[in-house]
Order: sequence, then structure tokens, then C-alpha cells
Amino acid sequence: MSNPKQDLKALIEDIKAGKVSSNEFWGYIKNSKDKYVEELGQQSWNSYIGNRFQALIHAILVGYTNSLKRENQEFQGLNVLTEGQAKHDQIIMRKLAVKYGDFLLLPDLDSIIVWHNFKRPWESEVLAIVSCKTSLRERIAQSCYWKLALLSSDITKGIQVFLATTDNDDNFILKEGRERYQGMHRNRVISEYELDGVYILRDDFGASWESSKVKYFDRIFEDLVTLLKNRAKL
Repeated sequence: MSNPKQDLKALIEDIKAGKVSSNEFWGYIKNSKDKYVEELGQQSWNSYIGNRFQALIHAILVGYTNSLKRENQEFQGLNVLTEGQAKHDQIIMRKLAVKYGDFLLLPDLDSIIVWHNFKRPWESEVLAIVSCKTSLRERIAQSCYWKLALLSSDITKGIQVFLATTDNDDNFILKEGRERYQGMHRNRVISEYELDGVYILRDDFGASWESSKVKYFDRIFEDLVTLLKNRAKL
């Protein structure tokens, strides 16, 4: 097996540069998973992708927004930032932070989708935040909490909260069992009600399991364009 760390690092850079199509990176991920599971087991794969999941999702979003900007000049203001980049942009940070008394705290996030107004920077907008988790366990409450916190302020109430996950614990597939309600795990029920979108990065997530909010990961691209169109109507 080739060096997976070097392979994934190269893939991430190629995605950001727009050299890799969505079909190609899905194929890479599937092939890597098959090799890992065959040689090292499912648990090893979960650990491997879990440590790199945030960087992979961020690269996919950056690559897609870069492709939009190459195709249409109207998308030039669209950017995807890391938490560190957001902290160095005073306007974006102030428009994203939640106030607790004398303190301003950023939500739990891994990528921030923003619209920069280069002529009038203070009119720049935070469109959405994306949190990346391979295993939810009880941590779904974190994402839901920040959604409610953002809703509490007129400045941040319009920010969408998205979750990207490999769903290692089968929280988003439909099946009968304990803690299931009409086939849905309690974490899915909560997510459907509280979050704006959940995107599943696993190749066996069938269309029959999708809903208006819980979707196969590719759907995030369509929803991003819809988000931009809705912003243009405001």
C-alpha cells in the first residue's frame, strides 16, 4: 500500500487547486477505505480518516468555491475560511462571535463560508459555518447549542449551521433498533430539528435515507449555490 498520509496530503492540495473532480476524490476515498479495511481493519480506517477529516472537507469546499469563481465573476466574493483565518479578519470575527458578557467567543466550527464585500468590508457576511465530526456520540449537542446561540443575536441569526460527518456510529442511516424513532436515531431527530443541513460522507448512504436536511455529501454543493441565491434576494 502506498503512503496514505502523503497521498491524502497531495489530494487535498490538488482539490484546492481545482485539479481533481468530485468523482475523482470520491473514488480516491473509496479506494483508500477499501485498502485500509482489507489490510488494517475498519477501526484503523476510522482513526486514519478521523484525524484528517476536517482538512479534507475544508479542501473540498475551497476547491468548489474556487471553481465557482473561475466560472463566474459574480462569485468572486465567496470564500471558505479556517477558524484561524477568521480570527485574523476582524470584521468576520465580530460578525461571527457570540457575546457572553464582556467576552466574544467563536462557535465550534471547522470551516466558515463567507461573502467578502471588497469595496465596503463592513458589509461582508458570514453565510454558514461547517462543523466536521466522524463520530457524534453525545456531541451533537455542541452543534445544536451554537445554532441556538447564533439565533439569539440579530447580528448572527442568519448564519446557517452545517454538519459534515462520516457517520461512523450509524446515527443517520434509517434502521430499527434501540433509541430509534421511525427508524431514526435520536441524534438524527435532533439534527433534523435544530441544524440547517447534515452532509454524510459515506459511500453506502442511500437516497432513501435522505431528507430535506440530511443528505449525501455531494448535496452540499447545491445547497451552497442556493444559499448564495437566497443572499442575492435580500
